Amino acid sequence: MGDSKGAEAQASRVLQVLDALAKTPQASVKQLAEATMIPPSTMYRLLAPLVASGFARKTSHRKYCAGPIAVQLAERYHDAEPATGLVTPYLRRLAETSGELAAFMVVRGTEAVCVDEVESSHTLRASYSVGAAVPLLRGATATALLSRMPAASRGSILEHYKVPSAQRKHIEASCAQAQADGYAVSTGELDPGIWGVSVPVLDGQDQLAGALTLMAPSERSSHREEELIELVRGTADALSEGMQ
Repeated sequence: MGDSKGAEAQASRVLQVLDALAKTPQASVKQLAEATMIPPSTMYRLLAPLVASGFARKTSHRKYCAGPIAVQLAERYHDAEPATGLVTPYLRRLAETSGELAAFMVVRGTEAVCVDEVESSHTLRASYSVGAAVPLLRGATATALLSRMPAASRGSILEHYKVPSAQRKHIEASCAQAQADGYAVSTGELDPGIWGVSVPVLDGQDQLAGALTLMAPSERSSHREEELIELVRGTADALSEGMQ
């Protein structure tokens, strides 16, 4: 029994390290230890086999980053997840029609992760990259995704972040509004000067598959918010139908 619990604890720590590596281009042992609450001495022992197996890589600056197997895993994810291949044409069409950045976000634990995106054609533009993750706390994407979750799942996420009661009421009210409207909008909640609209996308079982999100500089979106909202809603509806 003791050996089993020890193995589980070891596996859990390895997963924590991989999760931390997934969230940063590169980090020192000290930074990884702080992010995971794992002692530096233990962190060194955990990193050694990850580097040897290709899951992590040690840089010339004595920092650590994701290893080459991460690229293979990403490719296999796209191969095995039908939604990712289906989404790209819709994102491309939305980005071309709106002139702004379009992204597809999915829930991973307590975060929203970008799994596909098409950049804006403008020089001044919002920027986002595949693999980027944000806490499910604020912003149009978070609100749209939270609004389609069961109350218990939403509560667990807010509990994870130790959200105070006043902020929790605000989030719940925003989710209720998003559920009624069918979309969520935000301005400057994640990045100053960036406006965003996000619409939940449902799969063939009427389950939450992700959220279609469009982001633009506020100065460019302020006179066409209704137009952009309708573009995203129409694209999200078409994508949901495509997943049936």
